[in-house]
Formats: sequence, structure tokens, C-alpha cells
Amino acid sequence: MIIDYPWYYVLFCLLAGAAYSAGLYFVGRRRFSKRMNLLLAAVRFVAVSAIALLLLAPVAKRTVNEQQKPVVVVVQDISESIDTSIFSILNSKFEIDECELVYEEFGGSTTDISAELDDIANHYQGRNLGAVVLATDGIYNRGNNPASTAERLTFPVYTVALGDTTPQRDAALASIRHNRIAFTGNTFPVELTINARRLKNHSAQLTLTDAHGKALAMQQVDYSDDLFSTTLTFELKAEKPGLQRYTASLSVVDGERETVNNVLTFYTDVLDSRRKVAIIGNSPHPDLAALKQAVESNPNYEAKVFMNEELRMKTEELKDYSLLIFHNLPSTTQAIKQSNNNAIYIIGTQTDLARFNALHTGLEIVARTKKVNEVTALYNNAFSLFTLDAADAIALEELPPLTAPFGEVKTSPNLQSLLTARLGSINTGQPLVSALVQGQQRRAFVWGEGLWRWRLVDFLNNKSHDHFDRLVSQLVNFAAITDNRERFIVETERHYSDNDEVMVHAQLYNESYEPFNTPEAKLTLQGVQGSVENHKGVQGDYNFSRQGSGYTLSLGTLPEGLYRYTATTTYDGTTYTAEGAFAVEALHLEQANLTANHTLLKTISSITGGKMFYPDQLSSLNAELQTLKPVIYTHTRFSEMLNLLWVLILIILLLSLEWVLRKYHGEV
Repeated sequence: MIIDYPWYYVLFCLLAGAAYSAGLYFVGRRRFSKRMNLLLAAVRFVAVSAIALLLLAPVAKRTVNEQQKPVVVVVQDISESIDTSIFSILNSKFEIDECELVYEEFGGSTTDISAELDDIANHYQGRNLGAVVLATDGIYNRGNNPASTAERLTFPVYTVALGDTTPQRDAALASIRHNRIAFTGNTFPVELTINARRLKNHSAQLTLTDAHGKALAMQQVDYSDDLFSTTLTFELKAEKPGLQRYTASLSVVDGERETVNNVLTFYTDVLDSRRKVAIIGNSPHPDLAALKQAVESNPNYEAKVFMNEELRMKTEELKDYSLLIFHNLPSTTQAIKQSNNNAIYIIGTQTDLARFNALHTGLEIVARTKKVNEVTALYNNAFSLFTLDAADAIALEELPPLTAPFGEVKTSPNLQSLLTARLGSINTGQPLVSALVQGQQRRAFVWGEGLWRWRLVDFLNNKSHDHFDRLVSQLVNFAAITDNRERFIVETERHYSDNDEVMVHAQLYNESYEPFNTPEAKLTLQGVQGSVENHKGVQGDYNFSRQGSGYTLSLGTLPEGLYRYTATTTYDGTTYTAEGAFAVEALHLEQANLTANHTLLKTISSITGGKMFYPDQLSSLNAELQTLKPVIYTHTRFSEMLNLLWVLILIILLLSLEWVLRKYHGEV
């Protein structure tokens, strides 16, 4: 028994029991015989002392031994390269009395053996995982090398070697590299890798066609070796805007085992032209290059850097630009004119705040000193003009400080802060990165310079510039929207693979361009090209679900092909419509390699202390698993005695015994 009070508190409890029983049975006139008084006093002493002890909230400590049967996880690879008829035999062969058998499946259009082993290790962590039986052909086309993963495992992996290790007569389009986005009138490269086995001295024809079957390029391929591999490069011209479907096909040679891997379909989004962004600086600064690189990370935009003095009195130069980014402008030496262009202002140490305030942009900074602050970013989740990914928000908060002019801020009621300024550990609440919609114009502000450090440290921390580039891209996307913006916007990825979940997001805006989702929203989907022509089940009407202030819809996984959608919603008597398209590409990774890799399976088993078996050796595998034994775990449990039922029963029995003795024994 354990209590949180000093040991002498137990004496107080015993004294309380003794005093209570003595006062009841030994003070005043004796009602029972001497022997009976002693018995009754003893019973009352124990009961009262026990109740007093319970008030100290004692805890009972006990050691418990538990026996856990070993778990054997039988993992079956159901990928397209395997004859799954073996699994009915596999499931019936294991009879292990001392083990708990669990059957799982993995694989499909892609196979990631490493991820499956990691998932099992994480799921059964802390349990008696006796062994894993992995039934597969050793072919994987996703993830890490399973042999490297096996080195971290703490349980034996017994492999069942499936498939055929004899190289089959086969040619395949093993991989393709192409531009996801191109621009009308431009050419873009397509790079195809062809692998062939046991086809020496044979030839095939490689043809590239468009969605209408028109041949765009052709080339003969001569298989000069039984283990043949080559890479061919073509240049295609982007002629029509829109999501374009192309097909690469390799003619079939007699005796090929598979033909599905002779065809690959790919999609390229052809855009009319890039939108232009002008980055205008007061003077040369490393921020300008960082901004240009971040803007052009979005293939829909091209950026050009100007010095302000180059554009002085040349407002015609800017008419073709969708967005202007002013860096350290206006300054004491250079003014800028307010134009109809949407703009982003980078307010730094060279910015003349008086001139800037005179532009009436919706943000004013009143400074009574020329001091500067070093401020870091703090994400404001109340920002609603666009959505910043949670991972980006975390990464931005870890970036170094920007150098910002010291001053007091005055803002328009429409201005929202995406990132607020943090001075040391204090959140000042002042806008570090902010945006607003003012009439028919959109503006964004960065109160501080040193963005080049953000981009550099983002790469040092995360091995990429993605977090910084996405921030700039979202600011540019927001600010570059023209005044004829749509009220109902639907967003999808342009490309999915056939094992990806297709997610659709939508946003409806009111007259003030504030997001809301009061009315219902629907989407009609239609497959227009590819294998989806015979999949009527994927076409039809779907209802959006409300999420936050917008809408979301999951279409699940879809077959390969080109899809068009029309989304509609009705509000206040007006129907809003949004149309678009996306492509689903078939990976066909399972057909790229059909030769079983039993060497890998033997390596996995050897590293983990298991063995490799063939399907006709399952009885031997079953005997091997019979050697697994239960494990006894010893652990300590703590229970509050106040919650133990037997303690309550004991006290009730003692008091009941006292009552019975008093009732059936008369007074002396």
C-alpha cells in the first residue's frame, strides 16, 4: 500500500479507530459482557480505522503476469504480376495452435514492399510479433529497397517466393518523361525509355499519336541484345490550348508475354501564354532575384526585373503585365505613380513611408524614427483570402527575421494579415505579410526586406525552396486576379495517377468577395477520352460537402482518361457555373518488370533471421512457425483502494457483524 502522506498519518487513523471504539464500548455503563465488549470494540476499531485510511487515498501495488501469444502476420502480394490462386493454398496450410494468425494484403497497380514492412512494424509495436510471412515475387516499383528496411526490423520475415525468375520474351515502355505544361506555338520534349528481353535481332515501331490518332512522330527500334535498353527523345509542338492527350505505342513482336506495357498515355496542359509579372526595384537587391525565381516556380507566370529608373515616364511598358511587385518603392529619390495594376509592395529600409502612405493603398505606416526591427513570422489562422498549407505555415515561422522599418500601422478594415510580426517572443499583432481587396483592385504587402534569406534558409531546413515559393506564388495568384473575377471557383489538380484519390475543391464568393457556402453545390463529371469511354459508372452527378467556408468533393480513384466537369450552384436567384478538365494517367508499373526477384526475398529473410520457402514447401514453413512460443510479460499495476470492491465489502461486513452481535446479545 502506498500513500502520499507521512507515515505517522497511519497512526492517526489507528488512534481514531481506537478512540471511537473505546468511547463506544468502554466509557460509561457497560451494556454487554466484558468479552462481548472487547469483540465489538475490535470490530468497530478495524472498520473505523479502515475508513480513516481510505481518506488518505492509498494506492495498492501489485505485480501481474500476462501471457501473450505470438502474432504471425501473413502478408499476401496481390499485385498484377502475381497469380493469386496460390493464396487459397497458402491460407489453408497454416495451423499453429500457439499463435494468433493475421492475414493482410498489399500491392495492386503498384507495389511497395518496404512501406508494407514498415506499416507492420509500427502497427504491432509493443506486441509479441513472432514472425511475418511475406508471399510475393520480390518485384517492387515504389518506395525504398526492402533490404534496407529489413535491417531495422526486430522480427523474422519468412518469405514465400512466388512468380517466375526466368526472363520472359517481352518489350516494354518502361518510363516516360514529359512536360506537364507547355505553351501554344512552343515545342516540348518527350523522353521514352524502352526495355526488351530475349528479343535480339527483332525490330519494333514506336509511334506517338494525338487524341485523334494522328501520328506525330515515328521511329524504328532495333533490339540489338537480349537485355536491351534505350532512351529516345522526341520534340512535339503544342498547337491547341487545353489538356491534350498523347499516346506512345510500341508494336508487338511475336512471342511477347505481355502487350499492355507496349502502350503509354500521357497528358500535357497547353496554355495560351504565360501571365507577366514585373518586379520593380529601387536599387539592386538580392530580394529581386529571390522573388523572380519564386514567381517563375509557377509555370503560369513569367517575371522580369526592372529598376524603377528604367520605367520612369514609361507607363506603357507595364500595360501587358498582370501584376507589379514594388521593392523598396517609393523611395526618397524615386516616386511611383498609382496605376490600375494590381500590386505587391515590399516595404523595406529604403521605402519613403510618407510617399508610400500618400498612395492610399490600404496600409499606412507612421514612423517617428529611422530605427528598424528584426521581426519573424507568426501564422494567423483567421486569414481567409486564400489558404496556406499547414506545413508551409510551420516552415515559415522557422525562417530568419526580416528587416522592417519601425513604425505604427494604420490599416483599412478590409486588410487581413496572413503572417503577423513577432519581435523576439512577443507577437506584436502588426501585419508582416498581409493582403486586401479594395474596390476592383487587389494588393498584398510584405513589411520587411530580406526575403532572399527566407528562400535560402528554406532550402537549408527542408532541402527545397517549396515553402517560400508557394507563399510567393499564392500572393501572386491572389493579387493577379483581374476585376472580372469569377464568383464561383473550382480547383482540381490537372494530373492524377489511376491510384490517386481525385479531390475537388470549390469556393463561392459574395458581392464583397467574401467566401461562404450557404447554397448547395453540384458537379457533373464526364469522361471524354481514353479507357473511361466504357466506364459509365464514373459519369454522373455528385454533391459537394461543405468544409470551412468552402466546398470539397472526393471522386475516389478513377480509370485512365481525360475528364471534363461542370460545377453549378445557385444563390439569390443567380446560377453560377465553373467548368474544367483533368487527366488520370495509368501507371502500368506492374507490367514494366515481370521477372521475379527471389534473390531479394532471400536477402530479406537472411537479414531478419527468417528463411525463404517456395509454394511447395509450405508444410516446412508451418513446422518452422510451430517453434514460436508465447511470451510472459510482467508489469506492475496500481489501483486506488477506494475503488476496490473487496475493500467496500469488507467494511460493510464488519459493520454488519457488529450490528448482528449487538442485536442478539442483551445488555449486561
